[in-house]
Amino acid sequence: MNLQGKVILKKDLILYHTSDELFSENKNKFFLFCVFHPSEWDCTNEYIHHIKLKKDTILFFMIDNFYKTRIYSSLNKLVNHTNKNLSKINNNQLKCYANILNNNNFDGWFSSIENKSTIEVALLNNKDLFEIIKSEKMTRNWRNANNLNNIITQKNWGKKYLIYTKQIPVIFKLPSKYKKIINDYMNYGIESKFPFEFILQIIFNNADFYYYDINNDNIKWNC
Repeated sequence: MNLQGKVILKKDLILYHTSDELFSENKNKFFLFCVFHPSEWDCTNEYIHHIKLKKDTILFFMIDNFYKTRIYSSLNKLVNHTNKNLSKINNNQLKCYANILNNNNFDGWFSSIENKSTIEVALLNNKDLFEIIKSEKMTRNWRNANNLNNIITQKNWGKKYLIYTKQIPVIFKLPSKYKKIINDYMNYGIESKFPFEFILQIIFNNADFYYYDINNDNIKWNC
């Protein structure tokens, strides 16, 4: 097994988790799935929970490639299985992934939501990693971008749910092959006239990047 790519979220960064009920600890869950802004998981959940990191958190960079704004997870390659979305993974598989990450000193993963244009953080269900600082009813306080009759309206993220990576930049330590891939992804956003329509564009815009050379791209998880 060869794990590559790290994403470091600094202590005190706040993420969001949504649910249909008030938050309750569930020791039988192996991950807590979070987003950087609730519009990235545009669902009908009733409650939103503010998740504060208790320490610098190291995530496995589980992104394989991009196509325009679409983000392809590395999961299919990791488990050698096509058409496997995160939403279809059973609990035994999640347990295996959690053990692999933990054994390799990762606190979770950083990847796309079902190979779409949105990003999630899957935190290991460890009370030493995070704390719930607030739970409340969800308020849809944003407006998506659109282009109607050649009139472009940029996305309005709203003021209720802050994007904390603007104040606390994310750190990426990645194989050098990703430098061009990420630059192309950001340039596409500019050319499309919607440069900050998705949270990953915002994260990349003020992130700190460190690239390194690596010869072996063969990554397999035995799950």
